[in-house]
Amino acid sequence: MKLSSIIIFLFVFIGATHAAKEPKSVANARKSVVSVLTYKDGTLLRSGTGVFVGDNGEILSSYSLFVDADSAVAIDVSGVVRRITRVVGADDMYNCIKVRVPWDKKISSLTLSNHAAQENDKLYRVLYGAKKSGAINEITVSEVNTVSGCPYYTFSSPMQERFLSAPVVNVEGLLVALMQPVAHNDSIQSYALGASFANRLGATALTYGHDKYSKISIPLALPTEQKEALTTLYLLQAGAYTGNAARFQTAVADYNAAYEKSHEGHMMLAEYYVYAENDFDRARREWTQALVNSDKHAEIYYNISKIFGVAATDTASDTNIALSYVDSALTYIDKALINSNEPLYVMHKAELLYAKGDYASAFENYAALTTSDLAGAELFASAANCKNALGEYDVAVTYMDSAVATFGALPVSGMAPYIIERALIKHRAGRAREAVLDYNTYASLRGSNLNARFYFIREQAEYDAKMFQQALDDIDIAIQMMPQEPMFLIEKGRVCFRVKLVDEAIEVLLKAKELAGENPDVYYMLARCYMVKNDNERAKEYMLMAHKYGHYDAESKLKELEK
Repeated sequence: MKLSSIIIFLFVFIGATHAAKEPKSVANARKSVVSVLTYKDGTLLRSGTGVFVGDNGEILSSYSLFVDADSAVAIDVSGVVRRITRVVGADDMYNCIKVRVPWDKKISSLTLSNHAAQENDKLYRVLYGAKKSGAINEITVSEVNTVSGCPYYTFSSPMQERFLSAPVVNVEGLLVALMQPVAHNDSIQSYALGASFANRLGATALTYGHDKYSKISIPLALPTEQKEALTTLYLLQAGAYTGNAARFQTAVADYNAAYEKSHEGHMMLAEYYVYAENDFDRARREWTQALVNSDKHAEIYYNISKIFGVAATDTASDTNIALSYVDSALTYIDKALINSNEPLYVMHKAELLYAKGDYASAFENYAALTTSDLAGAELFASAANCKNALGEYDVAVTYMDSAVATFGALPVSGMAPYIIERALIKHRAGRAREAVLDYNTYASLRGSNLNARFYFIREQAEYDAKMFQQALDDIDIAIQMMPQEPMFLIEKGRVCFRVKLVDEAIEVLLKAKELAGENPDVYYMLARCYMVKNDNERAKEYMLMAHKYGHYDAESKLKELEK
């Protein structure tokens, strides 16, 4: 009887010990462990372990499993196979990754423990096994350190490859950590990283293109914050035109699915269809959906108008198509203006009208903005350009005066572009001396950053202002900068002829003739020079060449020579 009692006691003790090692809550943790299989081009790359966490189909696993993979699946203990559709975040240094499968009710997930384990605490390592057969090993924490604010545990038991990324739970079945790889020469201890480290993984707009993600061909999930997700889309959109279109389109689809009342994704996708594929039909479908999703119709119409405006610029070589795009842009901006008289929309309409050549209407729109928040140098200059195109030069100068005045009374470098534009308009208005003064101001603002073209255009104003010495000085500088430019040589010949330096004019015009043999101006000016020298034979020879190459005045001068 005594021996029987001892045997019964031993069985009870063993059973009690086994139960202590595998509480029901720990045993239930098996349901959340999955086998992860990764593939490339349909060929198995690697297999490992993962664990479901949270309530949206997310799995924590090992980053190294996924390097070079283009697809992956997770198999739960019941044999259900789920395709991993997104990488949520990763850390290559600590070899952890968060991935996602489509959520369904049959997924059993672990909850993260809110409390870190302490030294000498008993934890449980849960391994994957079909039909809940995965082994559960009790392990004791021998040391606790911290990594990026998360605990890093050391256990006095050796690591095995099959343990990698296995979940470690506490007695309540709450997820505490994930098993980590160890150095090859460490055969005594094993390690686990606090699961909160892996669970907080996620890409941001700045890290979305990180190299650790480019090594994995499974799509990366967008950041969880809408503003961050939208910023990421803008960054991806830029790369869509250089070979990353599929990545951009996948991200847009994710954004549209997550934010059904948002229009930005549809607008970006439409923009891509227009610019990359010239597919306006698909773009219009996206625009329609954007208008359905959002009540920001004015903003949407404005952005559609801008897309047509850019398309017009891109097809400027085909005038008919470009004008049709401008008309479409005007149609949409008018729709925007019906919804909102936003100054930015009025400005855009003015730009479109100017591009169409309707300078009078463009001016009306620019002028309407001169008392708005958009009033500034650029606006006044745009209004001036309209009047300049209409030939109303004095009015154009007045508006350019306003553009310059926005910078204050003292000359500053920012006003330089407006100063030189005003000089050009003044010259056209017959106000050559005023133009020269503006050119001089521009030169003082630009310092040594002046090119041959500047000296050439200032010389022309000086010539018309009868400032001939200054004109000769400037044309000589232009020739020094570009000695092979025949236009500059012909211009010097013209100035020399005007101040009766005929021989100097002939010398420089003969050089021009060698560089531009079919330019009618060089022959015309040579003929004029020889007419002054009463060398009618040479004058007639050169005037005939000028006539041959189409000089407008050559025929009348030939008649003079005949007389």
